Amino acid sequence: MSGIEDFEAAPVGVIGSVLPSRSVPAGEEIAEPYHRHAHLWHGPGLVRRALYGGRRAPLATIVALLILVGALAPLLWPRFYAGYGHRMIDLAVYRSAGQSLLLGRPLYNYLTPVPQLLPFTYPPFAAILAVPLAVIPPDLANWIWNLGSIAVLGWLVLVAFRPLIRRFPTAYRPLVFAVLLAAMTWTVPVRDCLRYGQVGIFLTALCVLDCVSPKTRWPRGMLIGFAVAVKLTPGVFIPYLWFSGRRRAAVVATCWTLGFSLASVIAMPQASKAFWTSAVFDSGRLGSNSGTSNQSLRSIFLRWLPGHLGAALWIVSVVVVAIIGYRKARGISASGHELDAVALVGMLQVLLSPVAWIHHLAGFVPLAAGALIGDGRRIKPVIAGILGTIFFSLESPWWGQTLLGHHGTWHLGDRLLQDSYAFGALFAIWLLGRMGPSSRAQMASSDAVESVSR
Repeated sequence: MSGIEDFEAAPVGVIGSVLPSRSVPAGEEIAEPYHRHAHLWHGPGLVRRALYGGRRAPLATIVALLILVGALAPLLWPRFYAGYGHRMIDLAVYRSAGQSLLLGRPLYNYLTPVPQLLPFTYPPFAAILAVPLAVIPPDLANWIWNLGSIAVLGWLVLVAFRPLIRRFPTAYRPLVFAVLLAAMTWTVPVRDCLRYGQVGIFLTALCVLDCVSPKTRWPRGMLIGFAVAVKLTPGVFIPYLWFSGRRRAAVVATCWTLGFSLASVIAMPQASKAFWTSAVFDSGRLGSNSGTSNQSLRSIFLRWLPGHLGAALWIVSVVVVAIIGYRKARGISASGHELDAVALVGMLQVLLSPVAWIHHLAGFVPLAAGALIGDGRRIKPVIAGILGTIFFSLESPWWGQTLLGHHGTWHLGDRLLQDSYAFGALFAIWLLGRMGPSSRAQMASSDAVESVSR
C-alpha cells in the first residue's frame, strides 16, 4: 500500500509513528505538528486582511469592492424585491416558527401562507433561535440574513484559500479575494442558499471553527453540538471527531446536542414530543424526496430503483460510503490538513443524509475547492479545483430533469445529469482522499518555509 492507504491501514494512535521524527535536545519542547490551515483568519483584522491592499494600493481595494458589488447585486436584488411568495421562503419558515412560539400555536402543524404552504421541519431548539427573526420586519430580516450569509461565506473563502491568497503581494490580495468570493457566490448551492434564506453557511462555519481551530475558548465539540441541535445533518461530524482521535470532543458534542434538546423539551414539551415522535420520521414533510433538488444517495435509488430493493441497496451504499469516507477523513486529519478533512466530511453529510438539498453543499464547495487548489503550485489539483467550481456553477441536475421531461422515457444520460451533484460529491471525496499524505506534507513544508521567510 502507498499514499493515503498507508494512513488508512494504520490505527489513529500509531499514525504518528510513521511520520518523520527528529532528535530533540534536552530541555527543548517538541513543537506541535504544522497544520496548513491551523491559523484561521478571524477577529478584528478579518476585513483589513481581506480588502486592504496597503497604503500604496487603494485602487486595488476599490476595484475589489466593485467586483463584489457587481457579482452580488444580481443575486441579492431579486431576493429582496421579488414577489412575497418567492422571497426567501425558508427564512419565512424560520420566522413563522418563531411567531408560533410567541403566539402559542402548534409548531409543527402550522404552514406558511399561500402559495408555499411549507411546514417547519427543524428541531424545536431552532424555533427558539428564530424568535428574534419573528419580531423584526420581514425586509430587515432578509437583509440581515443574506448579508450575514455573505460575510460568513467570505470568512470561509479566506480560510479555504489562505495559502493561495498569501502567495500574492499585499497590494493584489483584495483582488484575489474578491474574485474568489465572487466565483463561490455564483455556484448553484450558494445561489440556492441565498435564494431561499437557508442556514447552511452558518452551520458550516460552526463546524469549521470547532474542528480546525488549534485552540478554542470553548469546549471543543460544543459548536458542533449546537449545530446539530439546530439541524440534524451536521451530526456526521460527531463520528468524525471520534474516528479522528478526538473522542472527548465527540462526547462533548453529543452532550451539548442532548443538552440543547433537553432544554427545548423543558421549554416546549408538546412541540418536542411532536418532533421526536412524529415529525423527525416523516421525510415527506421536507418535500418530494425523489425530486431533483435532493442529491443524497437515497435520492439516486428513489429515482433509479424505487421499491424495497432500492431501499436495501441504499442502506448498503450508505454503509460503504461512510466507512470509506471516514477512513479517508481520518487519514487527512492525521496528516495535518484538518480543513481538507472537514471538506470531505461535508460532502459525506450530503450523501449520507436521507434528504439533502442542493443548498446543503453551499458551505462545503468553497472548502473543497480551496483544499484542491492549495497554494496554486501544483497544476493538476488547481485544474481540478477550477473545474469543480465551474461544475457546481452549472445547473446540470435541472438539465437532466428537463431532458427527462422532453424524452418522456428513462434515459441513462438524463438520469446521470439529474444526479450529477451527488456523483460530484462522490468524486470530490475520491479526489480529496487521493491527494495522499506525501503531497500534503510537501504543501505544508512549502507553507512553513514561506511563513518563516516572511
